[in-house]
Amino acid sequence: MVQIVPKRTQAACQYVIFKFSPSTVLYGVPQGSMLESILFVLYTADLLQLIRTYNLTPHGYADDTQILGICHHSTTDELQRRMSDCIDDVSTWMKAKRLLLNHNKTEVLWCSSSRRQHQIPTAFVRVGTSDVQPVSVVRNLGVYINSDVTLRAHVTATVRACFAALRQIRSVRQCLPRDAVVTLVLAVVISKVDYCNSVMAGASPAVGC
Repeated sequence: MVQIVPKRTQAACQYVIFKFSPSTVLYGVPQGSMLESILFVLYTADLLQLIRTYNLTPHGYADDTQILGICHHSTTDELQRRMSDCIDDVSTWMKAKRLLLNHNKTEVLWCSSSRRQHQIPTAFVRVGTSDVQPVSVVRNLGVYINSDVTLRAHVTATVRACFAALRQIRSVRQCLPRDAVVTLVLAVVISKVDYCNSVMAGASPAVGC
């Protein structure tokens, strides 16, 4: 049985002024295809193993890769050195795969309990040829993580987004039937509260106050 697969073509437009003629696409998959993420994960599968050779824990989601490490507060310098060496190898691996490590989008977060926040290093961390200043909050797939892991920043951002949505709904509430208002609240407000709410399990009740 012979299956004939039609050729894909694509064209680019620049500011709707210049339109380039269509060209045949011989490789890859359409943008947004289900195979896009799967093939990329297969393409970068050995990256996770490379990170593990440094006794670090990798976490990959599509083209977003995180490197996690744990240490005693007295060995932070050693972990920092190991992390920098690992990133050097990751950068070399990416160049070999025709990928690029964006130093400007690389963030460093030190986490510890509230009682040991004063022991968190504040020195720059070398990431390739750049020095990255550690931050106190990072955004991970829509979840804000504090250095003290209280999720206070995530709760604050969620409440702010919900109130902003409620104010917008309030401005048009009189023009909509009740069913439409309920649908808007469920879609725009409740969805923000439900998103990744499992990360709040075990969090201090004071965080939500």
